[in-house]
Amino acid sequence: MVREQGSREKLLETAASLFHQKGFQPTGLDEILARSGVCRSNFYYHFRSKEDLGLEVLSRQVEQFQARVIRGVLEDDRITPRSRLERLFEMMRREARDGAFRDGCPFGNLAAELCGSHPEFQARLSAFFQRWEKAFERCLQEGVASGQFRADLNTRGTATAFVSQVEGAVLLTKTHGHAEPVEAAALVMLKLLEGR
Repeated sequence: MVREQGSREKLLETAASLFHQKGFQPTGLDEILARSGVCRSNFYYHFRSKEDLGLEVLSRQVEQFQARVIRGVLEDDRITPRSRLERLFEMMRREARDGAFRDGCPFGNLAAELCGSHPEFQARLSAFFQRWEKAFERCLQEGVASGQFRADLNTRGTATAFVSQVEGAVLLTKTHGHAEPVEAAALVMLKLLEGR
C-alpha cells in the first residue's frame, strides 16, 4: 500500500508540473508515466483517465491556494484589511521576482485552455475564481467599514477587478519574462483603495 500511495503522489506532482508548463491537452499520459516512473497499471489503479487525474490536480491546487492565500491572508482577521492586501501583494511581488510566474497561473492557464471544451473543468474553475472574488470582497467590505478604504468603494466590482488584474499581471509576467507587471499591478491596486 505504501508503494501505491507513493505512485499516486508521484502522478499528481508530475502531472501538476507538466500541465502548468505545457498545458493539459498537449501533455500526454505516456509523458506523465515516463516522468513519474509509474507504470500504466498503477495509473489506472488510482485514476480512470487523464481527465480524472487533471481534476484531482486542480482540486489540490485549489485547496493549496485557499489555505495559503484566501484563508492564510485575505481572511486572516488578526490583521487589518489593508495589511492583508499589502501582505498579498508583497507575496505576489516576491513570487514574481523568484520566477514563480514563469509559466503563468495554473488556474488562468487551465481556464484559457479548457473552458468551453471541458464543462467539469469550467465549473470548478468558475467556482474557484468566485470564491477568490468573494474573499477579496469581504476584505474590502471590512476595510470600508473600518475607514481604511474609501467609503464610496464598490466592493463587489473592485473585487472582480482585482482578481482580473492579478490574473492579467501574471499573464504579462509570463509573456515578458520579468516581474514588472506584478509590481505595477500591486502598487496601482492599493492606490485605488485610498480615500479622497
